[in-house]
Amino acid sequence: MNYKQEVNAIHHSIVDSTMAIIAGLFLIEQINKNGAKVFIHDGIKIDIDRDLVVLGLKVSLKDCLIEDFGESEGLNRTYGLLKAMYFESNDKPMELTQSGREMLESLFIDLVIDIKAESSSTIH
Repeated sequence: MNYKQEVNAIHHSIVDSTMAIIAGLFLIEQINKNGAKVFIHDGIKIDIDRDLVVLGLKVSLKDCLIEDFGESEGLNRTYGLLKAMYFESNDKPMELTQSGREMLESLFIDLVIDIKAESSSTIH
C-alpha cells in the first residue's frame, strides 16, 4: 500500500467512526422520544439500528461526496459535514445539532415516503 492509499484508508476509518458516533446519538434521541430504537413518521414505524443509520449516512453523504470530489476531497468534505452534525461540551454530553437532527430525520422521512408508496401497511 502506498502513502496516499494508507492515508485514505485511515481517513475512511475516521469518517466511519464519526458516522457511528452520529448514529449512536440519533438512536439515543429516538429511544428517548419513542421508547425504542424506532423512527416514526406519519404512522409508519421503522425499526432502526446503528448499522442502518450509518448506511444512510454512507449512501447520502460519503459515497456522493467521494463520487463528486474524488476520494481525498470527498472524505474531507464528508468529515466536515459530519462534524457539523453534533457537538461536544465539557459540561454536557454529546448531542446532535439541529441541522444534524434535521438531516437524519429527512433521510428517514424519505424512507417512509418510499415505504408508503410501496405499501399502505405499517411496518413494525
